[in-house]
Amino acid sequence: MTAAPIKETRRQTKLLGWQGFTLRVPDDWDLTGFSGSYDEGYLRVDDGEEQGLELKWATEPKKTKKPLDIEVRAESYLASLGRAAKKKRLAFDSELIPVPRGVQRPGREGFGFKWTGDKKAFGALWHCKETRRVVIAQVVGDRSGRKGLAGVSEGILASIENKDAEPGWRFWSLYDLQVELPSRFKLASQQLMNVYLRLSLADGMERVSVEQWAVANVARKDAYLDAWLEQNARGELAQVRYQADEASVCGHEAVAMQGSLAFGAPWVQAFRELLSLRVPATRFSARAWHCEPSNKIYLLQSLRPFRASDSIEELVSRMECHV
Repeated sequence: MTAAPIKETRRQTKLLGWQGFTLRVPDDWDLTGFSGSYDEGYLRVDDGEEQGLELKWATEPKKTKKPLDIEVRAESYLASLGRAAKKKRLAFDSELIPVPRGVQRPGREGFGFKWTGDKKAFGALWHCKETRRVVIAQVVGDRSGRKGLAGVSEGILASIENKDAEPGWRFWSLYDLQVELPSRFKLASQQLMNVYLRLSLADGMERVSVEQWAVANVARKDAYLDAWLEQNARGELAQVRYQADEASVCGHEAVAMQGSLAFGAPWVQAFRELLSLRVPATRFSARAWHCEPSNKIYLLQSLRPFRASDSIEELVSRMECHV
């Protein structure tokens, strides 16, 4: 008799990348809240019902008047939660514990903590000497701890990295979008919807953006890709004139676009930048393709000064459209 296969109970996870952080969360969790920048900000990822991760960070100045006392920071954080609970007339218990083994890294100094109020949380607070970031991460769930909250917390907290894996490059991943972009580019704007994602980043006058459309077979129908993009793209494509040629990306037929700023308002803004002694971004390049395995359309764009090198091919090579 053949033995019955062992049932796989391990939860599937996915990789998320945001503002220099990477972490693994359950596959059914998604980004639901964010604010701030690389230097200081907030991120929330949750299941839409009960459990979720909250991540807060701030970057310490290079020169400080007195050494950072991470234990005082941790105690102060728990005290602030206690005061908030008291105002709501809720019972609140908290405890500082040694930093979880999975969270430990060279150059990290910190503590673990747990608290119970209207909810229950397991977390860690640490200071990274390399990035100078003070990070507070906590996984929150029902106050009973049901649905394996302790185990879920342990896995998520251990997965958090607060620095770029490769110097000079930053990994961005949310929903089904995964892309690596030069770390010198800072997030300027974003649009995050179920069927459409856009990240726009800037370094001075130079800009890069990535757009992704879901359910591509329905959205595009039988339209030519370049014609469809003219009607639907919301990034730099609307500000330029370009020439489109056939190309290939990740084994897919693609459109390669090269051009410059369109006449009118875009050039007026460019002249204003020149008058401000800034070099305007006038050269445009992009790659667009329809990925059938993921049923998505991707558009990666670059707008740069005249003498800046064109890095669109390297950017495309670092993007994953399907597994």
